[in-house]
Amino acid sequence: MYGVSDRHPSHGRGPARPPESQSPVPGSRVVWRTVALLLAAFVLVSVFGQIAPISYVNSGSMDPALSTGDGFVAVPAAVADDPAPGDVIVYRSQEIEAGGLVTHRIVARTDEGFVTKGDANPVTDQQAGEPPVSRDRIVAQVFAVDGRVVSLSGLGTVSMTIRSAVRTSPVGLPPASMELLVLAAGAVLFWRGR
Repeated sequence: MYGVSDRHPSHGRGPARPPESQSPVPGSRVVWRTVALLLAAFVLVSVFGQIAPISYVNSGSMDPALSTGDGFVAVPAAVADDPAPGDVIVYRSQEIEAGGLVTHRIVARTDEGFVTKGDANPVTDQQAGEPPVSRDRIVAQVFAVDGRVVSLSGLGTVSMTIRSAVRTSPVGLPPASMELLVLAAGAVLFWRGR
């Protein structure tokens, strides 16, 4: 005698479940689309030369608060609290990173600006030749709770891996462009729920 399973939608007692409810994650389509929108926002923000809301460090200068490859939430300077000693900021350098972005802690305030230092560095950025950081050079503050940086462990490792692979490949695109293409492709896949 053949049995009939009540677990199979076409042989069971109830109506077939809609495809979305078959996912092991409740409301998974919403989750996938949210991830897709976040990736798309990251790509757009990066294209326009702004710091992404989720960024990462690519050196160990902020150990132990942020290790190489750790991500963090960047609160834009326009909406962040007034910077103060103890805050970790992202600023546009003039000397030490040739105009790049630096993520370091404010250790003092002077009439000329802020004195900054990587937690693992033996000297301040200003002792290394960087002028005091004026408020207009501060791009963002790193999100912290009760003075402790909220670290997203290893988040930047994926980005660093993509950039490293692109540097050694014959594709001919700058690493940042290839990274944006990968993120855009990820956004499309997440939007489709795959």
